[in-house]
Amino acid sequence: RHLGSMFTVVMPQVNQQGSAVLAMLDPNANARKTRQGSMTHFGLMGDSSVTTCTPPQTCGETTARSWDPDLTGPYNHEQYGGWYLAFDEGTPTHLSIQKIQLDDDTTMIQAMTLPPGTSSGDISIYAASRSRTYYFASATSLTEVRSNIDKYYYDDATNTLYWRVIAGYVNNDGTYDWIDRAAQGVSGFSREGLHVTATTSKNQLQINIKVNCATDVTGAFCETKPSFLVPEMGCPDGQVMVAIDKCGLPCELLQEGCSTPPPTPSPTSAAPTSVEPTTPSCLICSDEATPWMITKNFECPTAPNWLINKKCNKDDVWINNKYCEQRCQAAGFGYHDISCCASAVELTE
Repeated sequence: RHLGSMFTVVMPQVNQQGSAVLAMLDPNANARKTRQGSMTHFGLMGDSSVTTCTPPQTCGETTARSWDPDLTGPYNHEQYGGWYLAFDEGTPTHLSIQKIQLDDDTTMIQAMTLPPGTSSGDISIYAASRSRTYYFASATSLTEVRSNIDKYYYDDATNTLYWRVIAGYVNNDGTYDWIDRAAQGVSGFSREGLHVTATTSKNQLQINIKVNCATDVTGAFCETKPSFLVPEMGCPDGQVMVAIDKCGLPCELLQEGCSTPPPTPSPTSAAPTSVEPTTPSCLICSDEATPWMITKNFECPTAPNWLINKKCNKDDVWINNKYCEQRCQAAGFGYHDISCCASAVELTE
């Protein structure tokens, strides 16, 4: 799991800071003390009440947000989960995601509900770096958005719009990818094994979400307010949400977990003969690359040493998926206590 931070600004913006819209609604309002809306993790019930709590209090499973644009929280949305954003005044006609602080090669999913009757033709999402723009393409599922950095998905059955946020950059050749941190001077800070990821500037990246709709008097929100509908977790059959980014068996939520105690032997039954398990001398390991590595044409055996040294058993996403299992083990950053086999034959020798 990672910690991410970014500005989410209802446009127009006051210079490099927060939204100019609050002053239209209430010229005397304090941005840090005035509620703008809320954030709820996918799969939770959530609370749409605007009076039950004020920032930074929580309304049950929902966290109230002020007009301060900074949004920070945990994430790991490669398989499940996401951040559901709700705005008390309605759906923003233009939401800008900027000043993004996310670890490279991670998955951050966000969503919001649009007014009833919105069509896919009313939606435009694009990244902007300085004067260059790159438009996202429409996907056919949320799964497709999770595995692509430049896709969005609109579920017209629930009026929910999903998009992915990365610390990206629109390059001079018009392509869009993770930012080259060394070239752009956003390399971060490391000391004694701890690393703080640098934040991209507004000029380096803005992800713009625009919705064409009839507006309120400010022009910043759609006139028709949407329903408050937190997206489901999408767990497979037989599984439930066990964390903000994980599905599992229902028994994982119990205090005793999923372990089943062994049956008590009958007094008249003979004690079973124990057989010592044979410990293999090695494990058969895979060498599967991450989705990001595939887009870079990296293969595990020849991937750069800096990537292997930084990820492997130091990154939750890599650990959960056992990415580059063989290469990581050989480099001394493996996921197991015993070494990987060179081949399946070695296991039987």
